[in-house]
Amino acid sequence: MLRVVTRCALLVLLALAFIALSSSASADDDLWFRRTTPRAELERTGGELRLGIPGGRAWGVESALRLVPRRGGAIAVDLEVADPEVREAFIRIAWYDQSVGRPRQIATDDSEPVTVGPLRRVTLTLDPPEGAVAYRVRILARFRGLEPASRSDAIRFTSPWLVHFATPLTRLLPASP
Repeated sequence: MLRVVTRCALLVLLALAFIALSSSASADDDLWFRRTTPRAELERTGGELRLGIPGGRAWGVESALRLVPRRGGAIAVDLEVADPEVREAFIRIAWYDQSVGRPRQIATDDSEPVTVGPLRRVTLTLDPPEGAVAYRVRILARFRGLEPASRSDAIRFTSPWLVHFATPLTRLLPASP
């Protein structure tokens, strides 16, 4: 009898753990970023994120590894550069050859850069290269100032979202008459 109770209790705990993990995974558009360097500052206010970056190469945040969607799509982000010492901010899609283990980055695609000015919607079409299985979304910026880092609110953006196209993209062209 004790074994049955123990097994039932273990099953209930596993079910509760599964539910807890499932509900956090279902909100992956809400908390799926990590900083590309510990020196970057990241703050969330409602649905908006504020980012401060150190000097040097392009720094920012990146998403978890995601599988390439079966249908075509695009990543959309509302992006604003508020610090005049930030040269540019942009979206980068990094393509990977696998989704588990130690994936190797095989290509990148960058959006057009955003410079100082009002909030702007930036989109980047998902066009995976040959052999791509997964991708990461990165929001990156380059700081050109003399200080070691930008303001903590230098870049403001909303969490990127995936926009699916109604029909899959194709590289086939119509035949000439």
